[in-house]
Amino acid sequence: MMALLFTVLCGAVAVTLGYFINYFAKGHLVHSAQAVIDSEIKYIETLGDIPPQPVDDSRLYIPLDSNAELPASLSAPQKFFVEGLLVLRMPENDKRYAARVHTLQNDHKIMVATDITDMANDYDFMQWIGIASIAFVMIVVFVSYIISIFVVNGTNNIASTASDIIHTGDLSRRVEVSARWDDLSNVGVVLNLLLDRIEELMHGVRQVSDNIAHDLRTPLTRMRSHIDALQKRQPEHEEYAKLLNEADQILSTFNALLRISRIETEQQRSQFQVLDIDTVLTDVIEFYEPLAEDKHITINCDIERATLNGDRDLLFQAFANIIDNAIKYTPEDGIITLNATKQDNAIHVRIENSSVMVDEHDLPKLFHRFYRADKSRSQQGTGLGLSLVAAVIKLHNGTVSAHNTPNGFQIITQL
Repeated sequence: MMALLFTVLCGAVAVTLGYFINYFAKGHLVHSAQAVIDSEIKYIETLGDIPPQPVDDSRLYIPLDSNAELPASLSAPQKFFVEGLLVLRMPENDKRYAARVHTLQNDHKIMVATDITDMANDYDFMQWIGIASIAFVMIVVFVSYIISIFVVNGTNNIASTASDIIHTGDLSRRVEVSARWDDLSNVGVVLNLLLDRIEELMHGVRQVSDNIAHDLRTPLTRMRSHIDALQKRQPEHEEYAKLLNEADQILSTFNALLRISRIETEQQRSQFQVLDIDTVLTDVIEFYEPLAEDKHITINCDIERATLNGDRDLLFQAFANIIDNAIKYTPEDGIITLNATKQDNAIHVRIENSSVMVDEHDLPKLFHRFYRADKSRSQQGTGLGLSLVAAVIKLHNGTVSAHNTPNGFQIITQL
């Protein structure tokens, strides 16, 4: 849009420039010719008769008959400059004259002409200068338009890639660089190098957490077995039950970390098959209905029939995590609404619950590992539930986002 506006403005400047060059050149010629002819007419009026012809043919005094016809030696008028002033050409010497017809006091008509050959040549030259200027400016406009289109497309490409990375968290995305000769392409190359470095660092952080989870899971499992054995031998000690519960929570966290890691590395695509998403969502609702009834929470469903290629167990777990969170944070006698529709070859699932709103700065962070908003720290959990949701949806080439609504809170997934 900006490129088109720039082109239109430059084109308007070119046309205006050409117009004024032609206008002032023509004005100079007309005024000069009129001034000379006016002086000659005054001279003739003073004489009261037709003066003799000049030797150099710089002036012409041509008496006209009653029909005001031109002599045969002069060509017909080429054009009118202004009203009453016309241009004649004398074939024998190829001179051009500006002429005007004047009626003397004795009612005789005379045509007074002055040689404007040099001025007309200058005018023609200025016209060519104007045309050349317009052509040059139009070439500059066209080249500028092409360059601006290239710059705009490159800028939009960088902005689109950055926006996709921000909204999807996919650090594997890169800016398309088709050439290396321009500065904008160099910006794309540098940005890709920056993304490479960020992706490498993020991979290192995830690898460390995954390694810790993997390495500690075995000794924790052993420790839990020892505590369980001690509890069986000494059931009167209640501390063993608390220790078992803590060990189970830690193991659950590590297992969730490892599962998210496997999903993010796309190691579970082997289980993909064509499935009915409406069946998966219905199973999730049926599974959580007893828990919702305990809190007197109403679950309203509007699910369209739709199919997709995916992992049924992972999708069940993802939507189960969302419903579980909705029930957890919805007050008693609240409402949870699940709406699933198919639009533009994509399945949109909206799950909304009547709860307190989440701070706007917390919304993008809800899908980060271990992130818990201040208002949710009183609730039991590890902060990995929505991280698993994001990993599962990303595995299915979808998107997930959280929003505040007038009625509470909403999570939207697109598959």
